[in-house]
Amino acid sequence: LAKKPLPLLNMSHYRFPLQGQSYISIPGEAFQGKAWVTIVGLLYHSMHRYFHSIKPTETKIPEAASCKDCLISAASYLISLKVEPPPTLSSNLSGSPLITIHLTHKLTAFQYSQAVNKSNQVKLYCAFLDYSNGSGVWSNEGCVLEDGNLNYSICLCNHLTNFAILMQVVPIKVPIGHQMALSSISYIGCSLSIFCLTITLVTFAILSSVSTIRNQRYHIHANLSFTILVAQILLLISFHLSPGTVPCKILAILLHFFFLSAFAWMLVEGFHLYSMVIKVFGSEESKHFYYYGIGWGCPLLICVVSVTSAVDSYGEKNNCWLSLENGAIWAFVAPALFVTVVNICILVAVTRVISRISSDNYKVHGDANAFKLTAKAVAVLLPILGSSWIFGVLAVNVHTLVFQYMFAIFNSLQGFFIFLFHCLLNSEVRAAFKHKTKVWSLTSSSMRNLNVKPFHSDIITGNRPGTSPTKLNTWDKSTNSANKIDLSAV
Repeated sequence: LAKKPLPLLNMSHYRFPLQGQSYISIPGEAFQGKAWVTIVGLLYHSMHRYFHSIKPTETKIPEAASCKDCLISAASYLISLKVEPPPTLSSNLSGSPLITIHLTHKLTAFQYSQAVNKSNQVKLYCAFLDYSNGSGVWSNEGCVLEDGNLNYSICLCNHLTNFAILMQVVPIKVPIGHQMALSSISYIGCSLSIFCLTITLVTFAILSSVSTIRNQRYHIHANLSFTILVAQILLLISFHLSPGTVPCKILAILLHFFFLSAFAWMLVEGFHLYSMVIKVFGSEESKHFYYYGIGWGCPLLICVVSVTSAVDSYGEKNNCWLSLENGAIWAFVAPALFVTVVNICILVAVTRVISRISSDNYKVHGDANAFKLTAKAVAVLLPILGSSWIFGVLAVNVHTLVFQYMFAIFNSLQGFFIFLFHCLLNSEVRAAFKHKTKVWSLTSSSMRNLNVKPFHSDIITGNRPGTSPTKLNTWDKSTNSANKIDLSAV
């Protein structure tokens, strides 16, 4: 509080407070014609913490209303200055004299992380509390942002009151045309993957009696296929539900669990591949127990903790998924990133082993095609190890549309690639299917012959009279296959 005669204010400007990086400056010419002035100034060091969730519709800031769901928060100290009689200021913000307000930003860790995220656009407003209607409403009328960055702001105003810098973080949206294209790719890719995964599971079920398919590797493939199948079906259903409803919340929880399970089984795929190619550890029975614990137990534990601690973060805004605002999304992102990094390391290690074997085959046998094995192995392993999710990490904003398209294509078609490489083109599955078909054919033929001639005859058994019965070889493997690497093993 200060009461000063005009001669003491005969200076270029008056500043409050005299020290510090947050202050208000009034030009000396604004005090001309006044004998005495009374100045009251306040600098609030903690008041800004109470203005962290301001709704744009509850302000008088027209620019902020363009994103009604983007909350506004105070980004600086509140500073207030009252002068009696009021200084003479220009009514035009492009004229002079005007009041200069310099405020240093006081961002929280969360505000700063949002501000530096290139997926967001940061809007800063020079605002004041307008009490003309009885209650304080934030407004930017009569103020303009002159200069600044994430550390400070400089404002010009033609009136005095309570000032602060308000910050609004607006997500950068993908253009409508690209949104429609990405949505179409996701719909078509997920539908194709659902169809292919269904065929894959049916095939594994039919061939489960064949010894080569009834092993741990195909159990893992089947569990991974099942989790991706259910997750993609739920994803397509979620597109038709309204956020904030109970069905949307339930679906968000189920999506969280099945996508986590998909990543968990991708991790199991990586561990099993590592144990087969690089380092053998544990018995089949012990690994089976651990694999199911990782594949179903870990996702269930994470989901239970997440739901009990932040159930309100599921299916509330924009879509039936985890909230991006309060950090709940890390209950999915952190495990997904861990699995992706581990599996990429395993993929690199396995690729080096296969490349070395291919090189040795070339030196020994002179087989030029052996070098193609490395590229083929990578193509086979990428779908089951979830490496396509690396494009999701790179597709962080509108400036990386290429990665968004790559992520939409490869991720939605993950089920198709699993069917292609681990069912349709898999030599073990094809051989097992031929064996099963041969058994069915022989069984059907025998039943028909038995219906015609129910008595024993060499004609029925397919043997010539006087010769010993021959045993049917139901499993034919090439003798040369022992010298080659069979990618069906992965």
